[in-house]
Amino acid sequence: MKHLFFWAIMLCFSSAFGQANIVLISLDDKDTIDYRYPVFNWYYVSAPDGRDNVKYNYVLTELHTNQSALTGVTVNQPLLRINGVQGFQLVYPFDAPELQYGKRYGWQLEKTVNNIIVEKSEAWEFTLYKEVVIPMKYVYLNSDYNATIYQVEGDGFYFKMNSRYKSSGNLKCRVLNENAEDMEVQLGEDQKIGANDEPEKSGREFHYLRTDVYPAGIYTLIVKDPKGNEYNTRFRIN
Repeated sequence: MKHLFFWAIMLCFSSAFGQANIVLISLDDKDTIDYRYPVFNWYYVSAPDGRDNVKYNYVLTELHTNQSALTGVTVNQPLLRINGVQGFQLVYPFDAPELQYGKRYGWQLEKTVNNIIVEKSEAWEFTLYKEVVIPMKYVYLNSDYNATIYQVEGDGFYFKMNSRYKSSGNLKCRVLNENAEDMEVQLGEDQKIGANDEPEKSGREFHYLRTDVYPAGIYTLIVKDPKGNEYNTRFRIN
């Protein structure tokens, strides 16, 4: 009974998606996913040939704006092409070109017999999308203490202080935990400085504090300028 139901579903797929016997199952057409290594499934509706020389070619390409999946896999340079796939499933390889968030991709299957393409499936598309939370570019250190707590996202955060005096040598700073105990301080290079930023200007300080060395909790960063003036911010690590 289960086998009859399965073949009935396959016949419905065949009617719904055209005359091609290669039925794409997943990813669903125009699906949106948030993982870079999806699994692609398909099926061949007609009775199996019963020969080892029946294989499939998998073709994937990046789609341009307003470009259909069929046009993309037909005219674009393939991002990935894997020939000779046996069976009806393919896991996107970990060593393949990395899929990029915010982009659309088209894919298609080709059936081959003795390495000759005898049939092609429909072309389907999917979008890789994931909301990227970009933290505040810089945390401004305060000259007084307040209740504001900066939420850290990632391995650290970028900060600057509007001191009139430019630091020379190592920055004098402390990190205190909630028990007012000193923690290890690890400063890194500020990789977020762009072409429009000018950290060399007098009185402007740009720095990066690594926080992945701390357990979850609330901390206070205290920085002193060359004249002994203190600047601070509180931050939370979940």
